[in-house]
Amino acid sequence: AFQYNLSWDAIFADPTKPIAVDIGSGNGLFILKVARKCTDLNFLGLEINSKLVQRCLDNLHQSELKNGYFISANATSTFRSIVSSYPGDLVLVTIQCPNPDFNREDQRWRMVQRGLVEAIMDLLITNGKVFLQSDIETVTTRMKHLFITYGKGKLVVDGDDRDWMAENPFGVPTDWEQHVIERGAPMHRIILKKILGCDQLAYPIAAFGVSLIHS
Repeated sequence: AFQYNLSWDAIFADPTKPIAVDIGSGNGLFILKVARKCTDLNFLGLEINSKLVQRCLDNLHQSELKNGYFISANATSTFRSIVSSYPGDLVLVTIQCPNPDFNREDQRWRMVQRGLVEAIMDLLITNGKVFLQSDIETVTTRMKHLFITYGKGKLVVDGDDRDWMAENPFGVPTDWEQHVIERGAPMHRIILKKILGCDQLAYPIAAFGVSLIHS
């Protein structure tokens, strides 16, 4: 993977804050909205489409937010290289509505692969969370399966394992999620929590009305 040399001091006002990473951040509106609600965290969007990333950075500059940023990257292969140098704790990873390619069985969920799962698990703190969602149930089910399979025995479902989450825990839907809800279709959401570690730090996200990260 390409080695990223990032100046986190230039990217965030306070790079010691815990960080949340949104993989496949698209048009970036989720991060732009959620960063305003939760100033105790830094938010990083990873998006393969460089034109979208430039647009996101332009919007970020206009908003004057100091706890959000976007990088053009293939997160599947560069997540570890990018995030491992961050000086604060990785407390949350979100993967929301990845685009499935139903024409190619071998690449249907190509963004979420074993290497990405293992990189996330190595860097995520104990009690950190992984939020997965899609309007296509088989996509969320497949992502969950990959994280559980390659999560080194350190991931559990946070909450009831029998059903998908009824509500978005952030209170900030993505554009596509809002479109799905408006046409009356369901979203399939789940939060996985990393367990079995000595780190007992807790990061409640009070602005969301729930504690996504807890001991």
